[in-house]
Amino acid sequence: MSDVTEPHGPHGVDRKPGRRGAGGGGGGGGLREVARRAGVSVTTASHALNGVGRVGADTRERVLAVARDLGYRANPNARGLRGARTGLLGITHRTSVEGGITDIEYFVKIVNAATWTALDRDYSLVLVPPSLDGRPFESLPLDGTIVIDPLTDDPLLTRLSAMGVPVVTTGRDLSRKDAFPWVDNELSTCALAALDHLAATGAERVGLLTGSTGQSYDEDAARAYRDWCARTGRPVLLDRAEPGTDSTAAARRLLTRPGRPDALYVVMEKFGFATLAVCRELGLSVPEDVQIVVGADGEFARSSRPALTALDLAPESIGRQAAELLMNVIGNLPEPGAIPEHRLVPAKLLERESTRRRAGAGRS
Repeated sequence: MSDVTEPHGPHGVDRKPGRRGAGGGGGGGGLREVARRAGVSVTTASHALNGVGRVGADTRERVLAVARDLGYRANPNARGLRGARTGLLGITHRTSVEGGITDIEYFVKIVNAATWTALDRDYSLVLVPPSLDGRPFESLPLDGTIVIDPLTDDPLLTRLSAMGVPVVTTGRDLSRKDAFPWVDNELSTCALAALDHLAATGAERVGLLTGSTGQSYDEDAARAYRDWCARTGRPVLLDRAEPGTDSTAAARRLLTRPGRPDALYVVMEKFGFATLAVCRELGLSVPEDVQIVVGADGEFARSSRPALTALDLAPESIGRQAAELLMNVIGNLPEPGAIPEHRLVPAKLLERESTRRRAGAGRS
């Protein structure tokens, strides 16, 4: 994270933190220019300039000398300087790196709830653009950040940890699920509720349409589905949408295969849109030929024809609890080796016209 301020401009006015100037001579440059000239990483340069982190004396002096040449000075309001706080929290959404936020309403409700919760404790929330390497965070003096739906082995979490930024995730980095505080739905239980509901309608060939990003909601659903199929003796009818696609191709593969599903659990709301379109294309009626449950409720699920049975994942509660947890971490930084706090938020199945119990059907 950049904890420096640009040199004075030509009229004696400080530029805002993080803006990059020209890179040449003594006329100023961004933190990256300081790091480049000193032959160190941006994180090391930031730590050296602010007297934090484990930076050797020779390296620190080299970075400070380059900063002096470029006209840099330490920013006394920076987050990392002497433990001072700025009252700013970040929030970013990792799914958008892979081609667009998938469930807009879910995202907006998390952000709104987190924003109001932060304001109650005199914090402000900053929406940070997504980036695989975490570059936007270097110029923001944040006290901490919320990361929505992290990737597996997420490089952003690695970068934020190196910068010493407190992090809370909604969803989990599956390769480091115990390394960070998180708030999440019990998605395996959510998937079982959807699958059991479809079985109770009389569906015999229940399929799953999920993504292939490696994010926890995809993998939780796939694991729960395979376990459910094994327990109930049903065939595994699973397909995955490629990152950045609208999932139409995956839905078409499922619905044109021999012994096609007569019911589908689709993990994301936008997958439901693609599935309905493919059903119309193939002349399949919903729910008579194919029943559909979507894994996140939203305006599309409510207003489509037929309206789609969906899981209400309680995004307002997730956003509120994520902000509370982050502010608690900031106010009481955990000791090394302490187990991060994890919170589970219950979901609710909302039955609509896309599923219906058939005469004589019972729970499998």
